[in-house]
Amino acid sequence: MPRVRVDVSSLGAGWNPTLEWYAKAVAKLQTLPATDRTSWRYLGGIHGYKRETWISKGVITDKDPLPPDTEWDGRMWNQCQHQGYFFLPWHRGYLHAFEEIVGATVKALGGPSDWALPYWNYFDGDSALQMHAAFTDPKMPDKTTDNPLAAPPRTNTALDKTKISLDAMKNKIYTSASGTSGFGGGVTIFKHFGGLTGALELNPHNSVHRRIGGFMEDPNTAGLDPIFWLHHCNVDRLWAAWLTRKDHVMEDGDAWKNGPVRKFEMPGPDGQLHAFTSAETMPGGRLAPTYDDLQNGTGLPAVSSSLEEVEAEAMPARLSSEPPPPATLVGANSGRITIGETAATTDVRLQPQATELAGLAAEQRVFLNLENIRGRASSATLTVRISAPAAASALTEGSSFSQSIDLFGLAESSGADGEHGGNGISVAIDITEIANQLAPDSGTPVEQLEVRIEQEDAEAPVTVERVSIYKQPVG
Repeated sequence: MPRVRVDVSSLGAGWNPTLEWYAKAVAKLQTLPATDRTSWRYLGGIHGYKRETWISKGVITDKDPLPPDTEWDGRMWNQCQHQGYFFLPWHRGYLHAFEEIVGATVKALGGPSDWALPYWNYFDGDSALQMHAAFTDPKMPDKTTDNPLAAPPRTNTALDKTKISLDAMKNKIYTSASGTSGFGGGVTIFKHFGGLTGALELNPHNSVHRRIGGFMEDPNTAGLDPIFWLHHCNVDRLWAAWLTRKDHVMEDGDAWKNGPVRKFEMPGPDGQLHAFTSAETMPGGRLAPTYDDLQNGTGLPAVSSSLEEVEAEAMPARLSSEPPPPATLVGANSGRITIGETAATTDVRLQPQATELAGLAAEQRVFLNLENIRGRASSATLTVRISAPAAASALTEGSSFSQSIDLFGLAESSGADGEHGGNGISVAIDITEIANQLAPDSGTPVEQLEVRIEQEDAEAPVTVERVSIYKQPVG
């Protein structure tokens, strides 16, 4: 039988067979050495690994054996794809490998052969914001055995509904053009971190990582938290749901379908490594998952009412190898700004020919870019507030011209010694609505935007290399 992924809340409020078997399998995998490709630590290291971090957090000791350098350094560990258009297919392949290994472990322990990874649908009402009780109960159902699902350190076990959003689902184009925000991210090569973040990755993906905190807010430990996998399962489900819309345009270029020159690889239950491509993660491909529902908590209209219909309507989205409509730079600030415990304000001057900032939203989109964001913290949160001086729009807490941005993997993106070369994170915020509101407020063409950036609970200063404005025609 195929594995069918279901909403964890549909399994009941307390312990249930699916989560009990998950906990037993996690406990078993945690007993295996990090050199075992099916072990908990090996699987976590695929997403991210930093020796000093793992030692300081008690994941390993300085004497624990690790995979050969030729395997973990530059091949298997530290290979998660972020801030680019491989983010979604790479994580789909990662989820598939994890589900197969956990499923095989469940079966070996005497459980069902069709065990499937559930998803955490945190958009299904206020009660769904709370982590399932099996991830907070310190003991297993026998009341004596420690519960591995609750063991990792976390700052929060409930999400703030004001900090997570389904706005990404409004994006109709998968691939981001330079200076814009597409659903899936910008064109990139094999890159662990350091590129143009896609809308779905920015929120809810980054936001959930940041809000849970603990292991989850650092890419080098995130894969070691059992809740990571339910979160990513829901992010993957949102992609599956996005593909059910006929007016959405999915990337179909050879560079995306075939993957980068450095191939994606994952271990199987037998410990052997298997390469895969992005094309194999698409509906109909060998790594394509099956979900019980692609409507609830997706922000999209109904597409089907049964599992069979969901499978039949797997991908009405239009495939295209054409690049997205290019965007035009229409304004920028004067240079780098630093945000620490106090906010930073900068002026973004618009080019004379671009003072009609907004125009008709049906014809073009406007994006505010924070380019090459760098910092020493593993993650950070910035709040961006926008006004036009001519419009006399107050920069207040209640301003409608504000957005919170969660940065996951900030330190990894900023380190000059990695593949990313210290490029930092780049984020494009769709401000089309804001632009359309500001222009009428001013009564005159908008020549300048005032951008104020604050850092929430600042651990260390964050720098933004440039703040810019791009306009993109709707194609």
